Amino acid sequence: MGAGATDPKELHRSQYAKIAASQYNAIEPANTMKMRYLEPFPGVYDFSQSDVVVAFANAHGQKVTATAPVWFDSVPSWLTNGGYSPAQLTTILHDYIYAIIQHYHNDFPGVVNRWSVVSEATHGSSVLDTIGTTNGYPSYVTLAYQYARQADPTVQLCYDDYGGEGMGIQSDAIYNLVSYLKSRGLIDCVGLEGQWEGGDVRGIPPAEDIVSNINRLGTLGLDVYFSQVEIGGLPLTNGTFTQSDLADQAKAYSTLLSACLSTTACKAFFTWGISDNFAFCNQDGMCAPLPFDGRYKAKLAYYALQSVLTSITTRRTSPLQPAAPPSAGLAFCAPSHICSPSQGTPRLGMSGMSGPTLARGPRRRLGLPRLFGVSVQRAFPTRL
Repeated sequence: MGAGATDPKELHRSQYAKIAASQYNAIEPANTMKMRYLEPFPGVYDFSQSDVVVAFANAHGQKVTATAPVWFDSVPSWLTNGGYSPAQLTTILHDYIYAIIQHYHNDFPGVVNRWSVVSEATHGSSVLDTIGTTNGYPSYVTLAYQYARQADPTVQLCYDDYGGEGMGIQSDAIYNLVSYLKSRGLIDCVGLEGQWEGGDVRGIPPAEDIVSNINRLGTLGLDVYFSQVEIGGLPLTNGTFTQSDLADQAKAYSTLLSACLSTTACKAFFTWGISDNFAFCNQDGMCAPLPFDGRYKAKLAYYALQSVLTSITTRRTSPLQPAAPPSAGLAFCAPSHICSPSQGTPRLGMSGMSGPTLARGPRRRLGLPRLFGVSVQRAFPTRL
């Protein structure tokens, strides 16, 4: 399980950092590995922020998925407005890809094990599109993966996009693009973003469509992972939401993770942040889409994910039936309290849950049960 959207500003919050270290086993930065931040001026590379994230992961035995170094919406202004020719843009792209990938290969060997090299190429364009087209696709996409493969043949190269989690026109467009890249030996994995913030909590595709899409990508020989999951069309009134809202959110998280784990191709699951106070949509007071609330307390979504993981670690069945979400009446406990087992509520302050499926373990930081640890390695047998 991965903590996505994790940059230094989040890690500088002690509670966020503790949860990231104790509950997750992979990290995915939000912005610090995008071109605007890594190459703020021509030929000048700034790793000061991204190194903080990778060093944190290294210190806690975690892996890093480097996200969107080439993204149409994060091209630096000097590149957009520089008047560069296609040949010059190609050289700039080559040098940039080599510099950033070799930096992490040499300075943090083995920590960054996935590069989601290009993101959302089916949705937007930038000055890089002026390089030209290859087989109907922007040439910069193919070139970026060629350069990345040459810069470090040991890491997985992925493509990341949104709107293609189920079956449909957008997922077909993504499938066609990654199929082409795979045929060239340029790609190993696909990130399905899974972003349904705002009013879209009930807009998630049917589980069978998600499974079918993952399976067809897997048939290409690609690993699949959910890369930026946010689910939370929770109407906030004075910062509050109803138990019904929370139950809908928990059910959606359960459905998505269950769909992932019912396949052999799906290898990882990243939430796009940890706590609601850092959620992209929550910055405007719109929603609360993450497993922990703004005070870092576990929500029903957390326990829904835990329930699915507990189920899959005790029995590997195929197809996996979606886990039942927690009851809408499930009580919340402060970290220092033990909830009543009669309510079917996980015991906080332990590494395990009440009941027969997990044994009692030692107390952990924040008083939270360890959700994304050993059990996740069993659920996702392939290392992140």
